[in-house]
Formats: sequence, structure tokens, C-alpha cells
Amino acid sequence: MQVHRDIGNLPAFPRAVVTIGTFDGVHLGHRQILRQMKEKASAQAGETVIITFDPHPREVLRPAPDQPGMLTTLEEKISLLADQGMDHLVVLPFTPEFSLLSPEAFIRDFLVKRFHP
Repeated sequence: MQVHRDIGNLPAFPRAVVTIGTFDGVHLGHRQILRQMKEKASAQAGETVIITFDPHPREVLRPAPDQPGMLTTLEEKISLLADQGMDHLVVLPFTPEFSLLSPEAFIRDFLVKRFHP
């Protein structure tokens, strides 16, 4: 699995099948989504692309010392996702500025423009 951390320098993703999430723990529900992604990507000779955030959005939007911790570190998450046979993982820096991006702008200017799902 290729891990992409430089958002300004992403490769082309031919026929990308994309999912977005924090994937903390990579539980059974996550694994079902990943299996479906692999099936769709295989059917169209495409690639699986997972988009995740670092740090976790709640750490930026609602930091609190008594908040429960994450189940996995970023490096553990990368390992768990790689074990599922994914092609690409894009790690988006989650910042206060990024959180102000409208859903429409995120889809249009980031998701569609860069990944062509």
C-alpha cells in the first residue's frame, strides 16, 4: 500500500474507488467496506484509495483532556489498512482551517478534482 502524506503532490489514481474516514481500530464494519471497495476496484480495473485524517478531527475541533484516546496510532492504522490489501492511503492533515471547508468545496475541489472517483 502506498501512503501519501504530501497532498500537494498526489499521483493520478486511475478509476479510483474511494472511501473517507478516520478508520480508528479498523473494525469489522470497516473491513466490510474495504472488501466492497476491492470488489468494485477489481471489476473496473481500478485502485482502492482510502482518505483519512491526522490528527483525528475531534482532537482539533473539541480538544479535551478527559476525552477517550484513539484505539490506534496513525502508524498502527497504516499497518492495519495495508493488511487489508488496499492500494493507497492518503493522510489529510486535519487543521482548524481545513475544518472550515464547506462539504461542497471538499467534494468539488478536493475529492473530484484530485481523485476522479
